[in-house]
Amino acid sequence: MSDIIRKNYKSEIFDYSLYSDLAKMERNQKVKEVLIELAEGERSHAEFWKNVAESRGILLDNLGFFDKIKLFFLKIFRKILGLPLTIKLAELGEINDAQKYYELSKNEEFNDTEKQKLLDIMNQELVHEEVLTQSQINAERIRDAIYAVSDGLIEVLAGVSGLDSVLNTPFLVALGGLIIGISGMISMSIGAYLSSSSEEDIKKNKIKNNISSINEEKNESGESVKITAISYILGAIIPILPFLIGIGGIFGLITSYVITGISTLIVGSIIGLLSNYNPLKKGLIMTALAIGAALVTHGIGAIFHLFGY
Repeated sequence: MSDIIRKNYKSEIFDYSLYSDLAKMERNQKVKEVLIELAEGERSHAEFWKNVAESRGILLDNLGFFDKIKLFFLKIFRKILGLPLTIKLAELGEINDAQKYYELSKNEEFNDTEKQKLLDIMNQELVHEEVLTQSQINAERIRDAIYAVSDGLIEVLAGVSGLDSVLNTPFLVALGGLIIGISGMISMSIGAYLSSSSEEDIKKNKIKNNISSINEEKNESGESVKITAISYILGAIIPILPFLIGIGGIFGLITSYVITGISTLIVGSIIGLLSNYNPLKKGLIMTALAIGAALVTHGIGAIFHLFGY
């Protein structure tokens, strides 16, 4: 029982420190207010565990060295990866807080008053999750960007792999890969525009008299297309890099495979994180698929080259 109390107290103190630090870093006032509200909630939960510990004569520990190191790195990740990914990363491998408190409320070692308080905290956690979802802390735009990067990596790697099997000049392979990347970027941008445009049309029918809402949707649509285009071309450039700097043949191909494989592993892990899926497993699956697709196209190109095409 003492371990449960200590563990949950430290968890709430850690979350309080994390949300407080993230709030200090946040420039968006609405998001800052959400983070402050979350921090205060975690602080009150920590107070509950402190009272439970005191009633049982249990001594509590403050955050240790490794907890502070984790906080330090999460703040760095916040600057690099953004807020949604940082929060996902902080929650990685942990049980949902609302579910955790529901299960704790069934523990017979707590008295009736404590059980009721645990249920109250469970409901507060559900509200916090809803507040976080409804705020401007939106992972959808990041998810779209990451998927666009992934598409650029996989499609262009497959393209340059096939081209390398029939072309002997690194520049021509790079040029072909760049053409594939640009055409893919245009295709994805058009797809993103049409998708956003369709959503706008549906919403317009529902809110004909709300001009500000329509204009806001138009701005979001344009931003979505821009993010998709930039993200795709950033991913597309990576497989081309070895050929752009003049590395050709098998060494150029292997170099392209390696840097694209590493990039795909990272991107896949981020997708897994956003999708509540094992990040490493997702990254490895996507890397295997990318390399597999590239090997298939390389094999097809080699066959055509063998027969003189």
